[in-house]
Amino acid sequence: MSGSDPIIKESQPAKRGKGRGGNFFAVDREVWERLWEVASSNRFNLVSTYLVLSAGTGSDHQLSKWSTKACERHIGIGKPRAKVAVDELIEHGLAEHTEQSTRAFPQYRLQAVPLESDPIFLPMAIVTGLDVEASMLRRIREAGDPLLLRMLVDLYGLTQVDATFGVPISALSQIPLEDYPARKVFEVGVHAIWAVRLSGTRAAGGTWTEPHRPKGHKTWENFWARVNVLENIGAIWYEPWAFDGAADDAEPLFPVDSDAVPKGKKEPEVSDLMQVMYSVAEALTEDKTYLLDRYGEDLLVSLALHRQAPSVRGVARMRIEADTPGRRLSYRKRHTQIEVYQSGYAQILRDALDGNYSRPMNTAAPINL
Repeated sequence: MSGSDPIIKESQPAKRGKGRGGNFFAVDREVWERLWEVASSNRFNLVSTYLVLSAGTGSDHQLSKWSTKACERHIGIGKPRAKVAVDELIEHGLAEHTEQSTRAFPQYRLQAVPLESDPIFLPMAIVTGLDVEASMLRRIREAGDPLLLRMLVDLYGLTQVDATFGVPISALSQIPLEDYPARKVFEVGVHAIWAVRLSGTRAAGGTWTEPHRPKGHKTWENFWARVNVLENIGAIWYEPWAFDGAADDAEPLFPVDSDAVPKGKKEPEVSDLMQVMYSVAEALTEDKTYLLDRYGEDLLVSLALHRQAPSVRGVARMRIEADTPGRRLSYRKRHTQIEVYQSGYAQILRDALDGNYSRPMNTAAPINL
């Protein structure tokens, strides 16, 4: 991998129902739930075959010419088993042959995705794979656990369109060390320097975890085992972010450059932000920089004195992202926030070098965002 952004295939926006569509497809949430409720001789084959058919649709997310051959090619399900899955989809009303469909050239019509709905957007590459890499669906089939597939798609469904473009931290995230809550290092004028630290410990919550925790059992063993598999096959990763508080609904401030970020995803803008932020901490402490030496393993965040203690969390991110308009909006927000904080810290640094500690950082984003 190379470059700083998660792996995507660029596409141009398309009007729904017109043209071939982009490199993503949509799955209606009600249909997604039905796939796990209807009778099936092989749950993984049924669900993954539906995803293959969906990946073969155009921008209407309904008509598909992909069939058993595509299942065999992309995810390793032999045609005889894929045909059983297609027949089950038709039996349950989740797909049907179109008038143009023939034995040699099948064509299917899937249930329409309502225009007013909030579907799950998935990247084509989780079906087709990337370059020489096997697809995520093929890797999950090799693991032999259908609920891994459910977890993967549910995580895509949880992805929120904010600056993180990740899973809500209340649903899945890496959390700070309990023994190292946010600590105020120093304050001067209208500024305070906080030390925060991220751990490798993960936390999760919400109804999306329930399929992985059998009723009547409080154990999370199966849930975390599946999360571990998704991490190991490269489906998800965690990006450290500074937040404006410790609550699960805290607002993200900016991404953090740390050893936890995979090498191929590091961004020069984030590294630059970290550098100027640390320079601000040094400038604010002046001749007391020895204070900073006590926090060598921490992230030092300078904020206005009136603000609550910040926190750092590892946001769960999908390695392969669907290049939707929402994803592009999130990345505009992300880069704007980085620029805002970089500019704000540069201003504090200039003021500190002039001995002025009375002007708080301006963190208001441009109105035209």
